[in-house]
Amino acid sequence: MTLIFKAKQTIEFIGDSVTDSGRREEPAAPLGNGYVCKIQQLLLAGYPELGLSVLNRGVNGDRVTSLRDRWAEDVIAVNPDWLFILIGINDVWRFFEFDRQEAVALPEFEKVYRGILKDMLANTQSQVRLVSPFLAEPNPEDPFRAMLTDYQDAIDLLGEEFELPVIHLQPAFDWAMLSQPASFWTADRVHPTDTGHMLIALTILRTCGFRL
Repeated sequence: MTLIFKAKQTIEFIGDSVTDSGRREEPAAPLGNGYVCKIQQLLLAGYPELGLSVLNRGVNGDRVTSLRDRWAEDVIAVNPDWLFILIGINDVWRFFEFDRQEAVALPEFEKVYRGILKDMLANTQSQVRLVSPFLAEPNPEDPFRAMLTDYQDAIDLLGEEFELPVIHLQPAFDWAMLSQPASFWTADRVHPTDTGHMLIALTILRTCGFRL
């Protein structure tokens, strides 16, 4: 598989705090210090001749409804060549912690996600990859992980519906936790450590034909 990105293309990543990773604060601005920054660095190291542009549009705490509210400005107006969407963990997490009123039930999650995909396909020329969220929890019967599985399945179905590839992060973290505990990869099962961010970056890039 050859690299899917072509010279001078723009690659946008949109999502929640896992994507944001401090991208609006110095000294990490504008890409943050997480997987988006690592992807840019790996692409620069592996394919410096392509002159690729990487954008970070992650916002801490975002749910799919938050993406909908800023979709016109952060996606439609930008019209990137490539768009990677990583959303869903907060939609579920709010059922267990923080403000439960901010949780997004599965039917609404599917409806809103479908709506922003339709908007994107109708109003941009972007090529899209859906990135399915993960939880660094080895027990599949853990209530948080069990509920998240339904949302992961919903993203798979949306990928089938719109014929869009889905990148699965959960198997990568499940495999990684066989060697090191969840605390090695994340701070709280959700927010990655530096090594966890590298795992995300490599998982995404491998589906894009990246070879260093």
